[in-house]
Amino acid sequence: MFQIGLLEILVILLVGILVIGPEQLPDFVKTSIKQITKLQNKFFAFRASVERDIGAEELKQDIFNELKMEELERDADDQLK
Repeated sequence: MFQIGLLEILVILLVGILVIGPEQLPDFVKTSIKQITKLQNKFFAFRASVERDIGAEELKQDIFNELKMEELERDADDQLK
């Protein structure tokens, strides 16, 4: 989801140590990770619900079928030439 490099992680840790303190930082990190995970799970559940409501799987299958038909028609045209 996020692309964070080593330098960014070091800066975040340094700011965390300065602002939160070294004693409370591990608990803060654990709590933050749990909250982020809960938020991700809620987002994925919402996304799945929306996809289910609009019939996204059927739309994906229809698009896949259309692309396959176009490919088959092109192959048939190429063989006739």
